[in-house]
Amino acid sequence: MISFSMDAHMHFDLYRDRKAVADYIECMRSYTIAVTNLPVLFEKYYPDYQQYKYMKLALGFHPELACEYQDQLSIFIKNVDKTRYIGEIGLDFSTPDLNNRKSQVKIFSDIIQICSEHKNKILSIHSRKAQKEVMDVLKGFQGAVILHWYSGSIGELKNALERGYYFSINQQMVRSSSGKRIIDTIPVDKILIESDAPFTYGLKDRYDLFFVDEIYSYLAKTRNLSLEDISKVIKNNFNRILK
Repeated sequence: MISFSMDAHMHFDLYRDRKAVADYIECMRSYTIAVTNLPVLFEKYYPDYQQYKYMKLALGFHPELACEYQDQLSIFIKNVDKTRYIGEIGLDFSTPDLNNRKSQVKIFSDIIQICSEHKNKILSIHSRKAQKEVMDVLKGFQGAVILHWYSGSIGELKNALERGYYFSINQQMVRSSSGKRIIDTIPVDKILIESDAPFTYGLKDRYDLFFVDEIYSYLAKTRNLSLEDISKVIKNNFNRILK
């Protein structure tokens, strides 16, 4: 039996019926961090969703949009005190454009500096093909860090663990050999659950919590624990981040 459901990284605003998704999360009592891709989107949705108990809206600035929307940093600053949750932020070096990469580093560095000045922030971070650079920018940051859908080297993963960072894993990771290799390297007390909906299997058109069962089953099998034990560990992990 699974007694604790969560989603550390999902995009509720990319669904057509956002209220239905938020209401479903509340009904299921699933602790959820709903990330946004731009500060203006957080500002748009915050008034209508700030009172939800289980779904918490995160203030985000996606790295793939940083170059085009650099002027939105002022909107980020204006809204940073409204939430503990920051995401999706980070770096994405899948682009070969050096100017784009420089813009990303500038925006990400500014965000980390801003968050350092506002205590108790919880960060959900994108690091595709830029794990080392993300770690460089984060050096010295004192808040909670969650590396979302990590896909980098085991060496950088271990570096992140030494800093006390957490990793949110999704159902797509448990369906690939590379994803399993990464998950199997992470101590269970540093794991959180995410969907990255609607970008993962089965969640394009409809948000559903089936992914929690799939991830818990994999963890229970590979860690030789019961589903309920895994549920308790994940709950404790999330509670530690909130403290």
